[in-house]
Amino acid sequence: MSQFPSLDPMALWRELTAQWEKSTNEFANEAMASDPFRQGMHGGMNASLTAQKAVGDLMARYLTLLNLPTRGDLQALGEQLHRIDDHLAGLRRALEGGGGPAARTADAATAPPRPRRTKQPPTAAAPAPAAKTAAPKKRPAGKRRP
Repeated sequence: MSQFPSLDPMALWRELTAQWEKSTNEFANEAMASDPFRQGMHGGMNASLTAQKAVGDLMARYLTLLNLPTRGDLQALGEQLHRIDDHLAGLRRALEGGGGPAARTADAATAPPRPRRTKQPPTAAAPAPAAKTAAPKKRPAGKRRP
């Protein structure tokens, strides 16, 4: 019984798959090394890039007709916003560097002294000013009541 090899179907499948991959790789390497294959790939890539450029130009014209921004417009806007953001960050750093809390206390120490507050608020014992009484309103001369 030892004269028969093990009947493992998966081992047979793995061996057949490995042989198929090896032969396919050899064929593909030989085909890709040939000059006609390279020329065909080059032509296909050129055709694809030309078609892509034409579709992009057509889409840009269509969006312009609809008064919508194109991809280039949005990219330019993004770059401009980035520059504005960088500028604002620089201004913030400059303001925080020159006007921070330490700078404020140093300014207060060198500032001239302010006059003392000597006026006192009114006390509760002081009488409140009297309110004026309202005089009765007079009616216009030409109008009478029914």
